[in-house]
Amino acid sequence: MKRILVILAFGMVAFNGIMGVAVPSAEARENLRDVSLVVLYPAVFLLTFGTFLGAVWANISWGSYWAWDPKETWALVTLLVYSFTLHGRALKPFRNPRFFHWYTIGAFLCVLITYFGVNLLLGGMHSYA
Repeated sequence: MKRILVILAFGMVAFNGIMGVAVPSAEARENLRDVSLVVLYPAVFLLTFGTFLGAVWANISWGSYWAWDPKETWALVTLLVYSFTLHGRALKPFRNPRFFHWYTIGAFLCVLITYFGVNLLLGGMHSYA
């Protein structure tokens, strides 16, 4: 259930990104960026919490917290990619709403790879295909 909420939240941010790129008004782009940030904070928190909880579970089950499995690695990549958006006020390109929206559209590809691409394309402990 939590996985679906995370995918939907990141999907909503990507949809806001598409709308932010398409809308001609600079004020509307800034408002959409603010809405995206409101959704991103809990989404990134859930992704971080899930990754941390998975590491604790792996330590109990398999004896190590991290195995550099493709699913674990892509979860870390997704977390790092979205952490740039949360620290966007400190990074100059993210102050531009148009760049922010293009970035969130591209970042959603990391979510799709993490949750679907790894299972279908890559092997490892988390491959269910």
